[in-house]
Amino acid sequence: MERDRRIVARLASGQTAVAESTSVSPQVRTRLIAIARRFNTPVTMLRFTPALGALLEQHAGRGRTDITTADVHAFAAVMARHAGAGQLRSEGAHVVHDVPGRSQGATPAEAAARFSFT
Repeated sequence: MERDRRIVARLASGQTAVAESTSVSPQVRTRLIAIARRFNTPVTMLRFTPALGALLEQHAGRGRTDITTADVHAFAAVMARHAGAGQLRSEGAHVVHDVPGRSQGATPAEAAARFSFT
């Protein structure tokens, strides 16, 4: 996968790598954590925890026909079961940060301003 190749190249040269991914299941996250371990690189995860209502509102606003409301419900259930901070740490994350969202009164720009990756 091209993203993995780029991550490996950055880590091999001592740089930071960011993998943007909606990886809600442990099986999906395992590969990225394994790459970080190969380079003895700590893993930081940003955890988005929107309420189901917010997810449904976003979905309705996007007008996508390839994803159903039932899909959104299923995705939220997987997130609730498999993306707790404790579980992420047990899988290999060194640090887990919860990203504030609408329910915390934060705009996307305000949430992004809390993080810096170098």
